[in-house]
Amino acid sequence: MTGLAHLAGGADRFAIVDTETTGVYASDRIVEVAIITLGLDGEVHERWETLVQPERGMSAEFIHGISAAMVADAPSWAEISGDVALRLDGACLVAHNVAFDVRMLRSEYQRLGGELIAPRSVDTLRATGARLSVACEHYGISLDGAHRASADAWACARLLEAVADYCDEGAPTTVTTAPPYGQVLRREDTVRVQLPKPPFIWTLVSRLDFDGLEVNLLAYLELVERVTVDLRVTPEERGELLGLANDLGLNDAQVLLAHRRFLNDLIDVALDDDELTSDEYEQVLRVASCLGLDPDHVHQRTRAYRAGRTEARPLEPGTEVVFTGDDPMRPRDELKAHAALLGLRLAPSGLRKETGLLVAYDVDSRSGKAKKAALYNVPILSTEQFAALRPGDSVEMITASDDLAARKVVTCPICHATWTVSALAGTHSSRPCGDCQPSKRERSFGTGGGATAEPRLETLVCQECGSSWERQTARGRKPKLCPNCVVQG
Repeated sequence: MTGLAHLAGGADRFAIVDTETTGVYASDRIVEVAIITLGLDGEVHERWETLVQPERGMSAEFIHGISAAMVADAPSWAEISGDVALRLDGACLVAHNVAFDVRMLRSEYQRLGGELIAPRSVDTLRATGARLSVACEHYGISLDGAHRASADAWACARLLEAVADYCDEGAPTTVTTAPPYGQVLRREDTVRVQLPKPPFIWTLVSRLDFDGLEVNLLAYLELVERVTVDLRVTPEERGELLGLANDLGLNDAQVLLAHRRFLNDLIDVALDDDELTSDEYEQVLRVASCLGLDPDHVHQRTRAYRAGRTEARPLEPGTEVVFTGDDPMRPRDELKAHAALLGLRLAPSGLRKETGLLVAYDVDSRSGKAKKAALYNVPILSTEQFAALRPGDSVEMITASDDLAARKVVTCPICHATWTVSALAGTHSSRPCGDCQPSKRERSFGTGGGATAEPRLETLVCQECGSSWERQTARGRKPKLCPNCVVQG
């Protein structure tokens, strides 16, 4: 590496940083940190890394590959804060999406009553406008072990060499110093354990590249990706998304654009093999709901992939027909008279499950009636096609396969979990899930001045040690660790 001094902004070295964390919020903790120190000439002076005991429950294991057992004997941030400060203080900090790493580092020091000030840092994300994996592929840089701090930091260091001419100038970082701890625990020094299987949605989300997206939108979608991976978005998470959008200077229209881009890219990934599985269809629908987007967009984009066989069905006398749109060449009264000639029955109100045919001036209409027709699998004919029908004629109808029939999303108003039901079901779009809904006994005894409900118990299995334990049934997310592992951790 050569020629990086012009980016230092008065610093005497560069510190390439990457952190892996329990999550993406200020309340989350760092579980691994790697720092590569470069001289102003670009030469590598040191590569330093360690796992960190987060002093809280582990999460996102399927992303960074770190389990609670792996960090059981790792140093805490309080212990290594001096080691990190030794490498960052006075250095020009460099990272890919540097705002995220600075935010997490600053939070860790603030918990200790310290401070990290990075007035200007070098961000290879802004220089490349692409996610780290995409940028590395573009510049021919090997990225072995993505979401491993040492691998990501090394890839960022090599990327800095390739894009130095496109980076903004940095400045020295100031960090509250403390005595160095001098000990580290690397991944190689730990006993690996079986990690939880990644949720299915991660197999789709992890393939998104957001190619060509403006940098601030890209940084925002990095958070959207982590927020939606459990297919629920809580009010607190919405607040975090809003706060990041404000920090990035994104307005409501840009946030909506980002959400639509996320959903469309997710659909593209699901359809990449020209097939759509029931899991892909259901989970993309749930993501749309989590982001406040119209699920009809998912229905429309996946309709051809959900289609099963095509059947020619005769229009039986008494079939209910609904009209939508005005045909200037065929007045509505004329169409209604033709329906009577065919023995069809006009719907008493709007389109419903019992409707057998929708006649539209524009068959590609996105009207409310057309949307319902797609959900209820009601065939749609143009007014021209309808006018040409004769008694006894059949209508071509595409029927969805059973496991890909149209579905709708239901959200628990208490824990915000999502699930899907048939689009024909009368289930309200908001209702308590099974975990949050009170039992019949609780509903019977939980009101008035009489007896109260006996507590319900549930059995949980610890993901760390495999033991089971009982607790009183509670609303919300279930703990992953048993009380013993929480204390030991």
